[in-house]
Amino acid sequence: MTDQTAPDTEPTDLAIALIELRHARAEVSRLTPFVAVADGASRAAEHWERAAGKSSDLYAAAENQRDDARAERDGAYRERAHLVAHLAAALGAVVAPASDVEEPGWQIVYLKLGGHQASWHIAPRDADLFEPIEHVSVDDPRAQWDGHTTDQKYARIRSHTRLIAMVDADDRGDSDG
Repeated sequence: MTDQTAPDTEPTDLAIALIELRHARAEVSRLTPFVAVADGASRAAEHWERAAGKSSDLYAAAENQRDDARAERDGAYRERAHLVAHLAAALGAVVAPASDVEEPGWQIVYLKLGGHQASWHIAPRDADLFEPIEHVSVDDPRAQWDGHTTDQKYARIRSHTRLIAMVDADDRGDSDG
């Protein structure tokens, strides 16, 4: 049989080591719930970081959609401004500062359709289209709003369009009269 003695350890050193091991185990047992809480908090933080990443992705996508919608809207307003500028040049309109808009640079174009007024607000970004049109002050009699509503304005346009179409048909000899 082999001799199984502990290498260079005194019995008292071993007893102290065992006591320290028991104290360490007790400390580990006492701290285990705190470690579990810390691990849970770490997992929760990772979850929220992933959620925040998804949220910021959704926010970025929503911002892109908003920007696209604004660009589409602004494009439609630019198209309208082109057509209104053409009408204004063809029919002899005036442009005046828009005193009802607080933001600087806004204008209103006033024109007559078959004896009735039609007017549109012009954004500063579209002002270049109206440079050839006569510009007047806000107190010019031709730049006084007659109180028409948007619906009335477009009814006047439809009526004037029909009138022009009838005159053109007469000029071509297309009328049934």
